[in-house]
Amino acid sequence: MLVSIIQPALFPWLGYFDIIKKSDIFVFFDNIKFEKRNWQMRNKIKVLAKDNESWEWINIPTKNITQDTLIKDAETDNSKEWKKKHQNMFHSHYGKDADKIQFLTTIYENEWNKICDFNIEFILKCCDYLKIQTTLIHASELDVVGKRSGLLLAICKKLGATEYLSGPTAKSYLEDDRQMFEAENIRIMYHDYQHPTYKQRGNSFIEKLSILDLLFNEKDDAWKYFQ
Repeated sequence: MLVSIIQPALFPWLGYFDIIKKSDIFVFFDNIKFEKRNWQMRNKIKVLAKDNESWEWINIPTKNITQDTLIKDAETDNSKEWKKKHQNMFHSHYGKDADKIQFLTTIYENEWNKICDFNIEFILKCCDYLKIQTTLIHASELDVVGKRSGLLLAICKKLGATEYLSGPTAKSYLEDDRQMFEAENIRIMYHDYQHPTYKQRGNSFIEKLSILDLLFNEKDDAWKYFQ
C-alpha cells in the first residue's frame, strides 16, 4: 500500500498530480499550519509578451490568518474580486482555450469561504479530467496526532501503508527519522519527476508551471501525460 501526504495546493504543478497517480492513497495534509505566500495560495502561469515569455503568480487572497491557522481553516478574502481576476488572467494569457475546461468554469460559479475547499475541489475535478483514480482523503478526518515525521508516520500507520512516497524537499528531515518508519515496516521513497515537454503557447517552453498551463494547451489530450 503506497501512501503519499501533501498539502493541498492552489492549481498544483504536474509533479503533484504524478505523485497522486503513483499512489494507492493520497492524503491532503490539511491539518498543519497555513503558510502565506506559499503554494497553498498561489502558483505560476505563463505570460506571453511581445518581446518576452515569462510567468506570473496567480493567487487567492486570504484573511484572518494567524500563526496558528490550519490549512483547512484558512479563509478566502471574498471582498476582493479574485475569481474575476483569475478569469481575466486566463483569457488574457490563453484566449478562448480558457473556456474549454468545463469543470473549471463550474468551480468558479460557486462561492468559496475556505481556500482549502477550493484547492481540493479543483484537484478532485482535475484528477477526474486526467483519468487519475487514486483514493483521495483528508488528514483532518483520520483522527491522528503528532508533529512533523511523527504525524506523517501516524497517518501511514492508520492507513496500513507499506510505502510512503514523499516529495524530495522533505528529505532534509525525513532521513533523520527513517528508522521510525522502518520500525513499522514502512519504506520511505522520494518522488523523482522528469518534467515532460507538451504543446505550450509561445516559442520557449517553461517548466513547473501550474497544471492549468497543460490543461489550457493540451485540453482533451492532457491525461496522456499521466499514463
